Amino acid sequence: MREKLTKSDVEKIREEIEHRKLVERKELIEAVKEARSHGDLSENFEYHAAKKEKTEMKVESVIWKEC
Repeated sequence: MREKLTKSDVEKIREEIEHRKLVERKELIEAVKEARSHGDLSENFEYHAAKKEKTEMKVESVIWKEC
């Protein structure tokens, strides 16, 4: 059985989405740029970790837009 969201719940979710768009996304973009600057991307863990996190954030964003 699904729980119903209150207006407060929805507002908290919206705030979280905005925070991710405005703050976390920019931080991830900078992390990817920094990792790229370290050279060979095939063995660059920081680059792959940042790209993975950025992709996960995009997926979450799409899921929340559909809700």
